[in-house]
Amino acid sequence: MRPRDEGDAGLTKMPLHLTPQEVDTFIGFLDDGFCICEIITDAEGRPVDYRFLQMNPQFEEMTGLHGARGRTALEMVPDLEHVWIETYGRIALEGQSQRFQQSSEAMGRHFDVYAAPIEPYGRFAIQFRDITETTRVEAEREAALAEAQHLLAELNHRVMNSLGTISSIIAMESRAREEGEGRQALRRIHARVQAVANLYRRLNASGSTDSVCTRDYLDQITDGLAASIGREDIRIEARITPMRLSTRIAVPLGLIVNELVTNSLKYAFGPDAPGTVTVTLDHDETGGLRLEVRDDGHGLDPQPRSDSGIGQKLVRAFATQLGGDPVIESGPGGTVVSLRFPNV
Repeated sequence: MRPRDEGDAGLTKMPLHLTPQEVDTFIGFLDDGFCICEIITDAEGRPVDYRFLQMNPQFEEMTGLHGARGRTALEMVPDLEHVWIETYGRIALEGQSQRFQQSSEAMGRHFDVYAAPIEPYGRFAIQFRDITETTRVEAEREAALAEAQHLLAELNHRVMNSLGTISSIIAMESRAREEGEGRQALRRIHARVQAVANLYRRLNASGSTDSVCTRDYLDQITDGLAASIGREDIRIEARITPMRLSTRIAVPLGLIVNELVTNSLKYAFGPDAPGTVTVTLDHDETGGLRLEVRDDGHGLDPQPRSDSGIGQKLVRAFATQLGGDPVIESGPGGTVVSLRFPNV
């Protein structure tokens, strides 16, 4: 049984202190089922049954009970669950109006009920709707959603495993090659595949199928990049505002962070120059999101590298997917790449 606030919209509360004729007139206009009952107690005053005194035509339609006037609930439905008698007894004897939803296996129906005590003492009015079909549809929808989530989780798991296999193959190919441009290219591809694999690994670990926590996800990417650079004098600071992001945003966002941080770690600092790369993600003043990757290195090299075009194109492509456009500012004190995009 699920109590609700008596002010919930939906069922109409019947005015109290009406004459029997006024009650007949009033309940005849209701679209909901309606009845007036009196509680029946044992010698110790405990509710054991209740009697139907008055009802409208919708009562029979919504309950399937015909000729109930003057008869008790257990006479009409011998296997009626005792929770109905307990609830109505509390309403009639203790004066506690209540709105609730309750099923009855004995009647094969599910009801949305508002019940209130009326005079004389021991009587109560019930206004209700048969929501059996609505409940069945909701249950089927929830079951279908649970099945879809299960299938999506399985798909995420398989994608994660497939990406892990691809990543391992790329790593093997990289190690088999001599040091040079070919090996470096494979390492860059490996890092990009790993960025996506990390997302699916995080989804699988959290039990979520469609969203991920920004701090966990991006921290995992930056920690992996810091470990791969092999330099203790270069630090990565992740200042990530924790929030849930849909995978539609998380995938390109993670790839952008991977590209920008990798670029800073590899090219912003000289062989013996320490430094810091700071990754910031927070809300902007418009309600959207703002990503910033900042380093305190020596700034962009005016002479483009052989691989710089691919990375920049990837960043701009992923930024377009997010609905933003990266802004680059660079000078002797370092480089800042910022990106604003909507959180939708």
